[in-house]
Amino acid sequence: MQTLLLIAHYFICVLLILLILLQSGKGSAAGIFGASGADNIFASPTAFNAINKLTAGLAVALFCTSILLTVSYNRKTSSSVLDKVNLPAPTAPAVPGK
Repeated sequence: MQTLLLIAHYFICVLLILLILLQSGKGSAAGIFGASGADNIFASPTAFNAINKLTAGLAVALFCTSILLTVSYNRKTSSSVLDKVNLPAPTAPAVPGK
């Protein structure tokens, strides 16, 4: 189960990277010195097209697989580092004057 989930996680990561690289940036038409700042105020918002929806869906799937992988690996190994530490036995404090 963990292997299948891990393979799906890797596949989603690669697809998400490719889809993000395919999208055009919001400021791709902006000038180097920021001359298009006034143009962006009155510009119409871009449409939420299929690539954006697929990117959002893959991002949600990536978060879900990350949480599921974390939970599954924590169930497998539930020991702590502090469980392996050997503490010395407590001793009685020395009484002065005896």
